[in-house]
Amino acid sequence: MVQLLIDRLNGLVIPDQMPEPLIQSIHAFSEVKTFSEGEHILRKGQVCHGAFFLAKGLARSYYLLEKKEVTSRLMEEGFIITSWLSFYRQQPSNEYIVAMEDCETVYLSFEDITRLYRDFPIFNVIGRKQVEYSFCQAEIRTQMFRGLTTVKRFEFFKENHPSLIQRVPLKYIASYLGMSDETLSRLRSAYRRRQSIS
Repeated sequence: MVQLLIDRLNGLVIPDQMPEPLIQSIHAFSEVKTFSEGEHILRKGQVCHGAFFLAKGLARSYYLLEKKEVTSRLMEEGFIITSWLSFYRQQPSNEYIVAMEDCETVYLSFEDITRLYRDFPIFNVIGRKQVEYSFCQAEIRTQMFRGLTTVKRFEFFKENHPSLIQRVPLKYIASYLGMSDETLSRLRSAYRRRQSIS
C-alpha cells in the first residue's frame, strides 16, 4: 500500500524520480491506518498531527453552520486527507473529516514530514506541488460558487467527478454544491431524461 503513495509522490516530480534514500525514509515513516465507514478521521477542536494518503475508500470533510453539516470536500482514492490549516499551523481544526466508506490509508506524521523536508530538498518541491494542487481545487470551488448557476454547478461536478455521482449520497453532493436536495434531485432527473432520449 505504501507503494501507492510512492507512485503518487513520484507523479509530482515527473520527469524526475525521488531518490532511493527518500523512498526508504517514506517507507520507514509510513503507517497503514484503516477507518470504518462513519468513523471520524478528525473532529473539530482536534489538532491534525499528520496527513493520510487515501489508498482505498471515500472521505468527506464538513463544518457546522447553524447546527447543519456543510460539505466542503469529497475525497476519493489518491487524495491526501488532512485539515490544511490545522496541519500546517498545528492548531485545533475547525472542521470534521469522516470516512464515507471503509478506508485504507497511509499516514505520515507532521514531525516525519518536517524531517523529510529538512533532509531531502526534492521533498520540498513535492510538498509545494501538493499545496498548489489543493489551493487550485479550493479556488475552483470558490469560482464555481461565485459565477455558476445551480445547473452549471451540477454539470461541472458531473464532468469533473463522474465516479462520485454514484458513490456519494445525494444530500452530501447537494451540500457540497450549495443547493437543496430537491434542486439537485430535479437536476439529476432532468439529466437522466436527456441521456435516455439521446
